[in-house]
Amino acid sequence: MAMKTQVLIVGGGLAGLTAASLLAQQGVRCRVVERHSGTSMQYKFSGISPRSMEIFRGLGIEDEIRAQKTGDQQGGEIARGKNLADPELVWSGAAWPDASPFSPSQPATCDQHVLEPILRQRAEALGADTRFGVELISFEQSPTSVRAMTRRCDDGTQEAVEADYLIAADGANGTLRDRLGVGRHGPGALQHWMNIIFDTDLSPTLQGRRFTSCFASDINATITPRPGGRWLLALQYAANDGETPESFDAERCRELVRRGAGHMDVRADLVDARSWEVAASIADVFRSGRCFLAGDAAHLMPPTGAFGGNTGIHDAHNLAWKLAHVLHCRADETLLDSYDAERRPILEATLLQALARLQRWFRDTEGRLPPAVEVVPDYDVVLGQRLRGGATLGQNGGDVPAFADHRSLSGEPGTRIPHLTIERSGRKCSTLDLLERDFLLLSGADDWHAAAIELASQGMPLQSARPGVDFTATDADLLRAFGIADRGAVLVRPDGFVAWRQRGTPGDRRAELERVSKALHLRFQTA
Repeated sequence: MAMKTQVLIVGGGLAGLTAASLLAQQGVRCRVVERHSGTSMQYKFSGISPRSMEIFRGLGIEDEIRAQKTGDQQGGEIARGKNLADPELVWSGAAWPDASPFSPSQPATCDQHVLEPILRQRAEALGADTRFGVELISFEQSPTSVRAMTRRCDDGTQEAVEADYLIAADGANGTLRDRLGVGRHGPGALQHWMNIIFDTDLSPTLQGRRFTSCFASDINATITPRPGGRWLLALQYAANDGETPESFDAERCRELVRRGAGHMDVRADLVDARSWEVAASIADVFRSGRCFLAGDAAHLMPPTGAFGGNTGIHDAHNLAWKLAHVLHCRADETLLDSYDAERRPILEATLLQALARLQRWFRDTEGRLPPAVEVVPDYDVVLGQRLRGGATLGQNGGDVPAFADHRSLSGEPGTRIPHLTIERSGRKCSTLDLLERDFLLLSGADDWHAAAIELASQGMPLQSARPGVDFTATDADLLRAFGIADRGAVLVRPDGFVAWRQRGTPGDRRAELERVSKALHLRFQTA
């Protein structure tokens, strides 16, 4: 007899564990299967954007992540030069600048091998069932479920699992996308790189300034300090000229570290060396029946801009609340189509930004990079995303840029709500802290509030909040900042994106909210 769960998540990396945590937090039964015996041992992803930290804030793990301080160089900057000893280093500031005017959460640096165990522990504490050392060997879909067969990697024990839905988060080298018959498009493999982890006596300061990473043009590589003297050198190698991962033995790795350092008496004890590809591709669709692609299984992009790992976290955030609403019968199953409609266009635009940064920062030794688009600010990419279609109503036309100015978010449908400081229950917090599991109606008008309360009593997943009543706005222009000063209202999704906005004053507020709810695929009892 098959073990039953609501969502089967294949892959225990960033996207899979974030999805498990978010689903479990919303009362959804889920199981994670990961063929590796534990979480990642490589540094890989480390720069967590303020948007991702907002998501982790909602999961209650923001403080724990910050306490790790992996890679935290006390406000360090990014440098560029021939090597670490170059007297003419060029400094370009912090990787992620101060986000406090735009977000309740500052960015963080936490290496993936430290972050993933935090996510795993949180997912398990919330009730997710995580099974490491277990692989998916087969699956099939029906109109009502996904039936899968899993196998323990240590002893070969098999178990049947039946789920309502499946999330394929099995990474860049996973097989689920191909097994679903989903193609992908994009430039493909662009560059070949080695991650060289080494122990050293190098100082994390250059010219008296702390640094988070330095691009060393002599070896076309980035050098990243870590606490305790265990550093990372990420190097592009020339596969076209016959170089292979096997070319990087211990002696060559030590030589590269010393050349990157700019002097030969540096201690460089090799810890690990692994190859990886810089690739750029996006799946043709993110949904196939009851299966959804997330993270690197759905999209691959260069690490420039630190968008790759963060986009996987955002995938999970977009999908989890929709699955929860459908599984808890608060929304129709058609809501799930909005995952592909919203995420794929944003990721197409994000990929172009990552490629433009790659072309700007590194030599194109293999000649495969496409022409670069105009670079927009990093925070426009992570905080200013504009969703088109999907579970949003009343956006501007399709010719509007994919990213809004993160400094002037204004309650436009399809964008994240602006961060403003408020006070609730005697505590200062953010407008984003008003968000819970349900949709949020924000208005200063009592009649909108009354209509929302009535519909919520009939099962609509809706809460209402009024400045001056349910919370205090320290910014007197809060309603104006949302574009609803004239007795209007704004409806915010559980993920913080504006679903709908009414600037004027319709005659029947209940009827208007009913219309909007139906257009967003929400369920409730009609009068």
